[in-house]
Amino acid sequence: METGIYFLSLSVLTFISFNLANSLRAAINRGDIVRNVAKIFCSLFCIFVAVMFLTIHLVNPIISVTFAYIFHVFIILFQMAMIWFPPPK
Repeated sequence: METGIYFLSLSVLTFISFNLANSLRAAINRGDIVRNVAKIFCSLFCIFVAVMFLTIHLVNPIISVTFAYIFHVFIILFQMAMIWFPPPK
């Protein structure tokens, strides 16, 4: 099964999810009001993209399965930290 186009599109979606998380982080750091519903939707988008990307990695294992799980968990934790951590003092 050829998964190259899926890999490319999910790479772009991962870039978009980091961009969204970074935009929320910038708004939080500026002291803007960021509603929880925006954080929830951004979190869900990031999680869905990561799950789809992990599925593509598991269907066509370019790297080891263990490394794929660790890599995607790291991405999710990094994005969730960007979205949910409070502003710095």
